[in-house]
This record gives sequence, C-alpha cells and structure tokens, in this order.
Amino acid sequence: MGCKVILIRHGLTYWNARKMMQGQVNIPLNDVGVRQARGLARQISPFPLDVCYASPLGRSLKTAQLALEDRNIPIIKDERLIEHGYGLLESTSYRRTPWFRLTSQAYNYECRPERYRAPIGGETFEDVYARARSFIDEVLLPEAERHDGILVAGHGGVNCAIMGCLFDIPLKDFWSVKQANCGYTVIDVDNGTPAIEYSTPVEVNAR
Repeated sequence: MGCKVILIRHGLTYWNARKMMQGQVNIPLNDVGVRQARGLARQISPFPLDVCYASPLGRSLKTAQLALEDRNIPIIKDERLIEHGYGLLESTSYRRTPWFRLTSQAYNYECRPERYRAPIGGETFEDVYARARSFIDEVLLPEAERHDGILVAGHGGVNCAIMGCLFDIPLKDFWSVKQANCGYTVIDVDNGTPAIEYSTPVEVNAR
C-alpha cells in the first residue's frame, strides 16, 4: 500500500459567492466556507495523515487547519500552492452576461484554456504548471516515500494543475478535475506512481 495524498480545495469565500476572480488576492472563508471545512474534517478523518502542505493564502490555510481539527501534525506553507495569478482580471466578475464571451479573457480561462492569454501581471497556464511540477518533483513524490498520508491544501486552479501534471491531462481538459469548494481527491502514490482512488464530484460549470 502506498501513501495516500489528500488534495483539498479551500472552502467558500465571499468572492466565490459573488463570482469574482480571486487569484492571489487574500480573501478569507465566509461562514459557509468555515462550515464546509469542518464538514471536510469528518470526511477525511479515516485517513492517517503525517504532514500537511498548504497554500499560504488564508482561505486555504484556514481550511487546512479546520480540516485537521485536533490532529497534531505540522502545516507547512508552500508558495507553489498559491492560486493562479490573474493580474488585471483579479476582482473582476465572471458572471455570464450576453457579452461575456466577447469581452472578457475570463471566458477563455474557464471555457477554452488553450486559448487563454494572461493579462498584465497575470500568470500563464505554463507558469502554473511549472509551479505544480516543482512541488510534485521536489516535495510530493519524495515525501510520499516517507509517509502514510499527506494533506495538500490548495485552490481550484493550482489543484487542477497538480492533477494535470500527475495524470497527463491535456490543457483543453484542464477543468475536467475541478473540485468544488472543500472537495477533495484521494491519490494513492505507490513507488512513485500516482492513481486516483476517490474524488468528490467535480464542480459544475467550473471556472
């Protein structure tokens, strides 16, 4: 039996509820998100966990803390788990208006990622993939050789990048594994080979 990697997305935030592009803006969990994270603790309680790696953004860090409850394991912040930076798109709405497809790069981001062009100050998908690969190669796979269970707390976009790298998912299908808020994926890593053991339902109409 290999190491169980539990990859979680943070709970709901005020900006999630308002359909605003968060990216690397440090938006906290709202009350619903806190309840989701506490519920996540019950769902992952059967899994032994030895260490947690988390995005330093508050919404993911708080989700990890609540999901771990009273487990006495270290939470290590890793900048590579921070969300995709959207640059000038951050704080803008991605509500689907009649002109959304024609006027917003957010349409390509959520619907045609292979056509997305990062705005000023934003990251490309290649940038996020590079961070994900670095985390996988330098942290996740080596640590999986040493532990029975690892919790990884990230974001919708970066978690898709991690799974895309692990399972060779093409960019056009980037969002096919998008977790809902406080969704999680159980990845069994055995002798360096990952396999998805379980995943909560993907987010519908995901961005």
